[in-house]
Parts: sequence; structure tokens; C-alpha cells
Amino acid sequence: MTAMSDVTVLLLTFFMLTSTFLSKEPATVITPPSVSTEKVQETNWVQVLVNPEGKVWLSMNNDTSKNWSNEKMRMALLDKVSEIYNETHKNKVSFTPEQKYTFSKLGTFGVPLAQMGEFLNLANLQEGQTQMDKWLDGSDGNPSHVTGIPVSWNNNEATPNEFQMWMKAMRQTDNETLAKAIKDGSGVAIKADQNTAFDVIHMVMDNLQTIHMNKFTLLTALKGAEE
Repeated sequence: MTAMSDVTVLLLTFFMLTSTFLSKEPATVITPPSVSTEKVQETNWVQVLVNPEGKVWLSMNNDTSKNWSNEKMRMALLDKVSEIYNETHKNKVSFTPEQKYTFSKLGTFGVPLAQMGEFLNLANLQEGQTQMDKWLDGSDGNPSHVTGIPVSWNNNEATPNEFQMWMKAMRQTDNETLAKAIKDGSGVAIKADQNTAFDVIHMVMDNLQTIHMNKFTLLTALKGAEE
């Protein structure tokens, strides 16, 4: 029994240290089934989450190395998208080191940049994480809090909407491996509910193509997996 207990503890420790935990998402989507067995890479990719109402959230996964850690690259991402946003908006946005640190810990994000500072400040409040989650999933009851990154039909690259700004900022990452994956299409994955209207997905894909991101993948569930 002693030997069996030792083996059990060792196995448990092994799986705890090697497992990859899924980040909480603001919307639950059931992806459409397909026969494709190609798996999405675990690092160096961007996920575009789309719900049936057309709300869009993003997540960015980098290497686990010190140079390209998620925390470091997300802080750089927030700086880059702020720079792109301020080029075309009279009301500028900027973020404090504390706000950048909070953003670096986010798995999935998606509020208008004009409200991002207010959103990140919630982390300093009691039960701040719960309030942030409710803002993201639209259940906080505050009508002035917008969830989802602003996106609309836009074929003018010179005046990108906020979704296009985020994607351009991700493409300009200093992580060359992520930048290469985004360029060849393996680094951008669209995850949408099977009941999402085609026009919604078409709009998202058209937004990407407008900024010359013509290659991406669609996340699906293996057909027959639920049977």
C-alpha cells in the first residue's frame, strides 16, 4: 500500500505540473462538427471568440519562455494597440503600469479601448475579478458597460475599427514565432458557435482580409465526439 500511495502521489504531481488549464471565456460556444483531426497549436496563436450575437473577444497565447511570456507580450500588445488607436482618435487612451499588469494577467479580453482603463481598475476592488468577469459576459447590469471588441463591416484599411486595430497590433508582435504563425494562418483561429449566422462570421473574416490577414483557421469539434 505504501508503494501504491507513492506512485499515486507521483502521478498526481506529474499531471498537475504538465497539464494546461483552459482560461475562462466570457461566452460559451458549441463549435460546429467536422472530420478534421488537425489540432490547434498550444502556443503562439490568437483566438477570435464570436458568440451568436456577433460579440467578439480575443486571447493571445505566446511561448512559455522568459523572453516571450504571455505577461510580457500582453503588456506590449496593450502599448501597441493604444498607439494605433491614438493615431485616428481625438480622445487618446493611455494606461498606468498597474493597469498594464492587470491586462497581462487576462486570458480573454474584450471591451472598447475607451472603457479599458475603467475595466482594468476593477481589479483593485474587492471581488474585482468577479466584477470583471460579469462585465465581460454582459451580466453586471450596468448599461454603460459595453462587452465585446467593437467590430463592424469595414473595407477601409486606413480607418480600422477596434477589432482590426487589435489584430494589427498582434501581427506586429516582437515574438517572431507568433508573427510568423499569424502570417501563415496557423496562428489565428476563429471560434464561433454552430448557430452563429454566416453573415457574422463573414464580417469577422472580411475584417481580417481588409488588413491583409488572409489566412486563418476555424475551430471545430470532431464529428461524432458527442455521440
